Amino acid sequence: MKKNKLLIFVSLLLFFMSTKVDALCTSKELSKLKVEAFEANIVYDLKFDKNHNSYFNINIYNVSKNVMVIFNSNTYLPDSNGQIKLETALQGGDTYEFKFYGGYDTKCAEEFIYLKRVNIPKYNSYSENEQCIEYEEFPLCNKWYQGDIPNIEFFNSKLEAYIASLKKEEPPKEEIVIEKSIMDKIIDFYVDHIIICLPITIIICLGLIIFVVRKISRRRKRIKLEFD
Repeated sequence: MKKNKLLIFVSLLLFFMSTKVDALCTSKELSKLKVEAFEANIVYDLKFDKNHNSYFNINIYNVSKNVMVIFNSNTYLPDSNGQIKLETALQGGDTYEFKFYGGYDTKCAEEFIYLKRVNIPKYNSYSENEQCIEYEEFPLCNKWYQGDIPNIEFFNSKLEAYIASLKKEEPPKEEIVIEKSIMDKIIDFYVDHIIICLPITIIICLGLIIFVVRKISRRRKRIKLEFD
């Protein structure tokens, strides 16, 4: 009788122990959930309000139904498509932390699993400047420029300096000197002093014409006298 009671007690003890073990969050279960949490993809989207002020929305894709996300003390569960939309408007230039925990229906319910940090860059509103269309390579025209631009005067001064740096002086061209012939020099001199040279040329030509005419006339007279 005592032996039977002992057997029943041991059986009940083993039963409750096995049930307890099955209900425990084991390291194997945690590792499995960590892999699922790691595969989640956090994406930030740039948005603008009615005053054209920039902000970011966060969407988390490929979220397992076995995990949940806690951000800023708020708990988010994935929808049927494995997606979580955070309605919070976030500012750029900061790093945000998203904590993954075991889902309510898992053995590791509310157990911390994984931490993801997302660095959201700040949006450079000066990239909308009209001159950035022409000078898009100018660093301060970059949409995601992360440096400090205190005001529009600072931006304009840097842009003017950048434009000036692009206007490089061309090296002077070497002059090719061609040696002119004597005839070319005479012609150049004649053209350069045409006002003086032209009348002299006309007088010389007229003198030559008169000289030739007289010579021809004298020759004809001499031939005529010989025949007479």
